[in-house]
Amino acid sequence: MPRPSMPDPAAAEVSVQDHARWVSAARDQYIVEIGQYVAHHSGKPGRTASERSGPDSVRVPLAARSPSPVRDRDDVRRDLLHAIGHPDDSPHEFVLHGTAGSGKTALAQTMFDEAVATYGVVGLWVNAAAEVAFRAGMLAVALDRGADPDQVEAAREGRRPAADLVWQHLEASPEPWLLVLDNADDPAVFSDGIWLRSARRGTVLVTTRHGGTSLWQDADRRRLDALGLDDAVHVLRDLNVTGYDQAALEKLARGLGCHPLALTLAGKYLGRRLLDTVTVDEFLQRLRDDPGGTLDEAADPDERDLRRLISSTWQISLTALADRGVPEATTLMWLLSCFAPDPLPLGLLHSQRLRLTGLAGAEPPLPAQKADSALRGLMSQSMVSVLDVPGDVGRPSVQSVQAHGLLLDTVAARIPLDQRETVLAAAAQLLDDLLRHGEGEGSYLDTQTLRLFTPHTLNLLHRTTAAHSAAVPQALGLVRYLRDQNRERGDYSTAHVLAEAAVRVSPSVSTATGAELLTDRYELACSLADLGRFAESVALHRKILRDREEQLGPDHVQTLDSAHALGLALYGLGEWAEDELYLRRAVEGRSRVLGPADPNTIMSTACLAEAIGEQQRWEEAEALARTNLATSEAAHGPVSPYTLAARHTLAWALYQLGHLDEAEALAFATLTERENSLGSTHPRALVVRDLLASILLGQERWAEAETAARTVLTTREEVLGPEHPHTLAMRTELIRILTGAGDLAAARPLAVLNLEACIRILGDEHPDTRACRQAHQDAFGPNSEDDDAPGTGTGHDKDVQR
Repeated sequence: MPRPSMPDPAAAEVSVQDHARWVSAARDQYIVEIGQYVAHHSGKPGRTASERSGPDSVRVPLAARSPSPVRDRDDVRRDLLHAIGHPDDSPHEFVLHGTAGSGKTALAQTMFDEAVATYGVVGLWVNAAAEVAFRAGMLAVALDRGADPDQVEAAREGRRPAADLVWQHLEASPEPWLLVLDNADDPAVFSDGIWLRSARRGTVLVTTRHGGTSLWQDADRRRLDALGLDDAVHVLRDLNVTGYDQAALEKLARGLGCHPLALTLAGKYLGRRLLDTVTVDEFLQRLRDDPGGTLDEAADPDERDLRRLISSTWQISLTALADRGVPEATTLMWLLSCFAPDPLPLGLLHSQRLRLTGLAGAEPPLPAQKADSALRGLMSQSMVSVLDVPGDVGRPSVQSVQAHGLLLDTVAARIPLDQRETVLAAAAQLLDDLLRHGEGEGSYLDTQTLRLFTPHTLNLLHRTTAAHSAAVPQALGLVRYLRDQNRERGDYSTAHVLAEAAVRVSPSVSTATGAELLTDRYELACSLADLGRFAESVALHRKILRDREEQLGPDHVQTLDSAHALGLALYGLGEWAEDELYLRRAVEGRSRVLGPADPNTIMSTACLAEAIGEQQRWEEAEALARTNLATSEAAHGPVSPYTLAARHTLAWALYQLGHLDEAEALAFATLTERENSLGSTHPRALVVRDLLASILLGQERWAEAETAARTVLTTREEVLGPEHPHTLAMRTELIRILTGAGDLAAARPLAVLNLEACIRILGDEHPDTRACRQAHQDAFGPNSEDDDAPGTGTGHDKDVQR
């Protein structure tokens, strides 16, 4: 911290006025006492005690002690203690900055105690939260370091430069010292740096929410954030949170975002319950319902420090920004609280988009041209951070803004009722404009956009439904849009989460029609099948089919969609005869209503051929598949998605009939087109490579077959999970390949593990379990299993499309 040139004494003097300041916190007023201590030194006759106010002692931290020892922060503690113990080769100024409640003061107290006890330095503590308290504290430091009381009085009255007096005596101190300037959230307190000096005799440690000011440019700055999970659980245990196992405490810590202040308050809340003990789930539900009030119940009844209350600690920062002429930061924080605690791309807040919203008419207003200064204000108070999120392969990084989840929840709960609708409508409009209207008609979002915006869309739907906002239909539309986009991209887990969210929205809130509600349930059933949860999918599809038949009629296109999807789910269960029944209905209905060359008809026909083939009617399946391929090529061309699906089915039927060369040629051509259009890891590309591995096995090209099988297996394990039915089927195929190649050392342990998983996941009589049992028997020899019915399951995965 550079020493500035000396100012005129009169200019350096700051008038000592109010000994308490009013802080507005969400329209409630609190008094923060800062003039409650009286300095023990002589003064001129006639001066009041309040005019000579200062701390009783600067040797004691003027902050409430943390009820839990400081956890984590090991690197900061190590470097600070090294600097204190080795002043000649270390920085002399440190700044701990971070969001409210991140443990800055607690860490400073720990450093203070360790420095005094370990290195014998003089510990000095000054409250820098307000100008009057800071100035009084620094003059008390001068007294502590040997200044004459008359000199201090002269500085107090402006007859000599106060900052020079303080630093003169700090530099002349006979003992080394550590000076903590706590809660220095307003840099104006330091009078443009006049009060910040570097001295060889000691170390300065500043705690602040304001991490970006130029005053800290020469200091060693360390940002404090959330704790690690293990340390967060330790905090809860320190606070006597008993009766909960490790998993419950980890769940609680995650629910609190591992935020130090939240952990402390939650630990006190749960540790003190005498009349009404609660489970972790119950507590987290209370937290969701009232994020601020629930935690504030843990504060001591006579708690005066607003910084120790979750409900007001963020508001202190917003009030400070408003006092500094940035009131629009409050509205921007309200807007950000509509989204998730994940990185939010800054493009959402572009001025052109903000101008489309009603935020300029909010109170306080957020004009588009003020958004940048508002964002920088929030950053200065460590309420948000701006970061670059690495892009997906071949794409640039994305500049994003991020805030802690507890901050967002607390701020969202405190948006004034008369402003809430404006803010929620703006959030929905911004997201809708970016995701849908920013893309070309019929285009698909890239995976990076899907990855970044999905959590924010879900959180927006939660916020709007909780508030019964008029923006619910728009938010719900975005969830449906991303659901379909993720499914098309093959991200079935995310698509399922989005499908569940859409179904949970109450019809009274969404104003959705009966047909729309059925579509949401239909999409949920499809997502269950994608995840391999076939029994659940079948049960739900049966109900939807009945409801659509009643509401829409038996030949409505959506009713036929349900018949097709039910057939796919039955295929997953190995119920091929019933699968054939529903697919025939879909093919006949779609042919009649849409025409035989319609893409939906072609897809149903391809799936019908597979159902027929699975019942060992291979010639019939091959004939139907060949006719279907010709129809699709004539209507849609040789590389359309529908033609590729039809060609894949024909290749599979030919493989089963033993026509391996023709099957290989068709499969290879299909794989090439699918990888070119979808990528090598898309499920529709993997299912073709799966077939190609089987064909190569049939040709006894063991090395090529193993490479293809391992490629598919590795991707499915990563994307679908190690026990998804498609993963189990691919592992069975790999076991067959390894056994055929004579690599029994690799095949046998894999066969043991996979058979156990198939029985547990699919059931003992599922065709894929029987196929796995046969592969197990082949690997271990004919006497290893007493199995009278090895079954005919092939492990082939249906090319699931609607």
